[in-house]
Amino acid sequence: MVLLLDKAKLGVDRLIKNSLDYCDLYIIEKGGKVFLLYLFERSYYYYFKIMPETIGKWEDCDNALYNAFGLFGFVNKNNEELESKIKEKMEALMKIGFP
Repeated sequence: MVLLLDKAKLGVDRLIKNSLDYCDLYIIEKGGKVFLLYLFERSYYYYFKIMPETIGKWEDCDNALYNAFGLFGFVNKNNEELESKIKEKMEALMKIGFP
């Protein structure tokens, strides 16, 4: 996957990209909190799961899908709202609060 998210559009302090087996893992830091964003690409859409950092393996796309914590998002590839959807889910997680 070639897509690179825009740090400014996300409104985050740090953004690190890692390419995994069939998804990209973005490690996001905002206001001292760390989030893991797993981004998957399909023919016509992207889907993602964003969650608080967890203890365990981060380098496996399947682990992210089966982890009980986090929120999913889906966006059409022709749409420019990927960053806004990610930002919306990240803010929802921050409101819920996590350790």
